[in-house]
Amino acid sequence: MQSASSSKVFTAERIAFAAMFAALICVCSWIAVPNPFSAGVNFTLQTFAVILAGLLLSPTEALLVGIVYLFLGLVGLPIFSGFATLYTRFPTAAGGYIIGFYITPFIIAVIRQAVLNVVDKKDLSPAAKKTAHFVTYLILSIIIGILAVDIPGIIQGMYYTKMSFKSALFPFMFSFMPTDIIKCVLAASVASAVETPLAQIRKA
Repeated sequence: MQSASSSKVFTAERIAFAAMFAALICVCSWIAVPNPFSAGVNFTLQTFAVILAGLLLSPTEALLVGIVYLFLGLVGLPIFSGFATLYTRFPTAAGGYIIGFYITPFIIAVIRQAVLNVVDKKDLSPAAKKTAHFVTYLILSIIIGILAVDIPGIIQGMYYTKMSFKSALFPFMFSFMPTDIIKCVLAASVASAVETPLAQIRKA
């Protein structure tokens, strides 16, 4: 879903979409509930927001989302869970997830674009194509999205808590898995529902 000006990296459209999704990630970070199984790491809606960005944006736009989000953190805005700043949140056991939030939209967007280039070449009815897109989005969300967010979280969690890899899996990944899967289903559903209207807006 790239615009006619896709050959240009920094277009007004791309910057607008990047800013919009970066803002969504920030808002979703403020919706936080403590995880009793993982001290210092909260349940938030950020995973939903970063996965949705990857499912709806081109790789370039998704990369811009990470850049905008990183810039907002570097200037010290309280855009992280609990209204924390980058400088108070990153040097903690929860800081690794911030890296995941930066990189996940781009990783998903690259893989999604490659998969849909194959899927869309098949002679499918509109309904079958929509189903194929939803299944693609759901698989990418659950497998790529969760791993891209959680692996940096596990690594940094291990560093700050001195846990072994095996011990760190539950507090820094598995304890979040039920809610993460719900967020992945929601992201895939929203992306499938709005991709056609969004494409029409881009063509307007």
